[in-house]
Amino acid sequence: MAFTHTNKVRYVYTAGGVSESKEFSVAETSDAEINISEAHTLIAPVTGGSRHQWDVPGFEFATKSSAKSVYIRLDGTNGGLSANGDFDTGTEMVSLKAGVPYVWSSDGGSNHPVGATNPMVDATLKLTVKPDSYDETNNPLNVVDNIATLTVRVLYDPTP
Repeated sequence: MAFTHTNKVRYVYTAGGVSESKEFSVAETSDAEINISEAHTLIAPVTGGSRHQWDVPGFEFATKSSAKSVYIRLDGTNGGLSANGDFDTGTEMVSLKAGVPYVWSSDGGSNHPVGATNPMVDATLKLTVKPDSYDETNNPLNVVDNIATLTVRVLYDPTP
């Protein structure tokens, strides 16, 4: 059974009361997908302190080049996402702003949107999230419930 993921990016720019809008869309189809959404309770350190990182087990991904389309979003905090453990020994995949998704599609090898690259890592056995240091202005806790949620969706070719 084939799956299709559509990566649609809309740009809206307003200046002088006039809005310019342009939308670009790429659809990718392949035979396998991984979809996770993992919530985690944040522990609030003192201002300027580091928050603890946490692992998201059960996310295994063999070959970076098999990815066709990727969507990654971290809600509730700014932070980084790495493959295979802590940020000293793991490979950072992407740095994320709270609620702002990172999207990428192969688009036949030309990358969509322009400037995005495939963030996947060969031989991934788990994902690790490391929230940015706590700062009341630039990276406050999600004041509603102190929960951070990682959402990852990957379309890929499962054939070795």
